[in-house]
Amino acid sequence: MHPRFRRAARIACIFFLALTTSAISLANVLANPGFEADAVSGAAPLPGASGWTSFGTASTASASGDPTHTGIGSLKLSSPSVPNTPGAFQTFAASPGQTWDFQGYMLAPSGAIAGSTFGLLKIVWRNGTNDLAISAINIGISDPDPVFPGIDAQPFLNSASPPDVWQFARAQGVAPAGTTQVRFFALLVGLANTNSVAYFDDLQASEIPEPGSLALLLAGLLALPLVRKRRA
Repeated sequence: MHPRFRRAARIACIFFLALTTSAISLANVLANPGFEADAVSGAAPLPGASGWTSFGTASTASASGDPTHTGIGSLKLSSPSVPNTPGAFQTFAASPGQTWDFQGYMLAPSGAIAGSTFGLLKIVWRNGTNDLAISAINIGISDPDPVFPGIDAQPFLNSASPPDVWQFARAQGVAPAGTTQVRFFALLVGLANTNSVAYFDDLQASEIPEPGSLALLLAGLLALPLVRKRRA
């Protein structure tokens, strides 16, 4: 093979390896992210959701009686009174300086969220015992209540959101000093005296690789000598 073609083939392999490495790093760490594990088509909502720690009135909803973004399952959070904040979360080991991303879809049926009640996705850093203050936010906003520090995904699901429409939300930030854990929440913050309901589906939580990691991989591979074809 001509040296130019060998080099082109080698570069193509390098980029394939880089893309593969990136895809592995961005794998969804969540268990049951689409809430399919407990869903039964046509069935009434079931308490909780496999793989998630739930609290308040949280349940797995099933099509066709309840909305889903994909598949037949979704997470249903209900707030029948105030103050009431149902939700579900998963916890993972994390280290200071890591960048984590959390994203997914939310929906509120027509008239199901009123006043100041809102639904959201949220990233919370922990030292194993306490929630930690935010250090750096790439996407989203800092929770305005210092009692509940974390990164709130944007946009919120609230009374201004289009009813019966799946809304995409995302949060991303860097773990502060002292981090040993990261938690990913789906929440419905009930602040209005109505029976509020919100649905969540197709959630994804991923660690974002450092920009330098991919650059070092490419530099190292490009420095490899060309393998020359032996002559007979």
